[in-house]
Amino acid sequence: MPRQDKIKSISELAEVLAALRDEGKRIVLCHGCFDLLHIGHIRYLEKAAALGDVLVVTLTPDRFVNKGPHRPAFAEAFRAEALAALDCVDFVAINEWPTAVETLALLRPHIYAKGAEFRENRTPEIVREETAAQAIGVDLAFIEDITSSSSQLINRHLSPFPAEVDQYLIHIGETYGAEGILGFLERCRGLRVLVVGETIIEEYHYCQMLQRSLRAPVLAMQYQTHERFLGGAAAIANHLSGFCAEVGLLSMLGATNSQDQWVREELQRGVKPAFVYKTDSPTIVTRRYLESYFALPVFEVYEMNDTPLTEADDASLAGMLEDLIPRYDAVLVADQGHAMLSPSAVDLLQSVAPFLAVSAQIDAGNFGYHTITKYPRADYACLAEHEIRLEFRDRGSDAGALAEDLAHRLQARQVAVTRGKHGSVAWSAETGPQEAPSLAVHVADRTGGGAAYFAISALCAFLGAPLEVSSFLGNVAAAQVVAVIGSRKRLEPLSLRRHVESLLR
Repeated sequence: MPRQDKIKSISELAEVLAALRDEGKRIVLCHGCFDLLHIGHIRYLEKAAALGDVLVVTLTPDRFVNKGPHRPAFAEAFRAEALAALDCVDFVAINEWPTAVETLALLRPHIYAKGAEFRENRTPEIVREETAAQAIGVDLAFIEDITSSSSQLINRHLSPFPAEVDQYLIHIGETYGAEGILGFLERCRGLRVLVVGETIIEEYHYCQMLQRSLRAPVLAMQYQTHERFLGGAAAIANHLSGFCAEVGLLSMLGATNSQDQWVREELQRGVKPAFVYKTDSPTIVTRRYLESYFALPVFEVYEMNDTPLTEADDASLAGMLEDLIPRYDAVLVADQGHAMLSPSAVDLLQSVAPFLAVSAQIDAGNFGYHTITKYPRADYACLAEHEIRLEFRDRGSDAGALAEDLAHRLQARQVAVTRGKHGSVAWSAETGPQEAPSLAVHVADRTGGGAAYFAISALCAFLGAPLEVSSFLGNVAAAQVVAVIGSRKRLEPLSLRRHVESLLR
């Protein structure tokens, strides 16, 4: 059969297999990513084919390949064609779901064949698939043969990274190992973390560019659609919700147009929110207008009131801080610089928090008025390179030296500086400055990368992870977030685990 005739949709394949089943044919199903077809795959498929009369292979679609933004190396159409070229494969389909659970129920093969490595590596997906197979009477078979990793081959021969990044990943893998690094994330499961800072609603308005207005020298655009996401401290709380035993959020909304219900609905179930409602103010909204074809921003509009909190609001916030901080192991302050945290609130945080991690973001709405050194003490501090350079009024000095200066000023154990496409540099008294490269391959939107880095690296700092491990995990987290628009993607433990394993094979 020509290979293109072997490739079917899932619904087409269900009809074909139903007819073959009626003819008494024994059907074998294999499912996977098959990102780089290699000899291990070929032997596995040949042995699976020998178990029955018809071998069907379903592919994980691109959108569900959970090995980091740099994967898959080959698009689903190419992967399907490569499999269809094998004589032992009778039919190929691109799956419509993340796992084979629904596929098993629809295709109803006689045997579901997996590689022998999955007999011991009981991933959550394998457990769900095995349960689904047993429920409909499908036999599960494990194929014994040589094992080889697509990720390992891709990393060695088709890496999307420059040579120096590949060497860095080899160093990290040999020094700490994937399981050693991921062990720190496992230890987070027992932590109780409080996130403090402003909630920001981020709106993305997509427009088609027209021409200059005929009535005035301004750009004219036609509205198409929009999205909205939780930003600021709320986004960080959502990132942490899957990693920690308990995540609290103490944040500020506006007393006017608070959008309280929407914010609460967008928070993950593991986040416990408490809000101070700022008098005569809206909840902060940033509206970004983008040219839709290229998704390029054109301009932004801020909805906010940056006057200081009233005495009553400040007292209410202080009471919440005094009540909440003793319940948590660590406090992460995501200070967006929009007047939530007064000097008295800062004093309370730095004197009461058992472990204090601070990020102070500079944006167009607070430029020149917001500084991280409003905090007399921080155990860990994280900021962008342009923020630390503004802090020291220093354009040219080494970023690592500036991180050390800031650490001394804040009495911090560690300071990290994120540098966009240049990765990050972090400093601790034990190691001095250490640079780490960016691990982003696809960058759709830089917004949110720093928040993801801060969220994960702060947990590592609290747990006493080596500085290299903190920086590596922070850059992995940032790479996942910048691959999508806005805060569309929250960090998830399984996704981060698979990304780390993929990078270090």
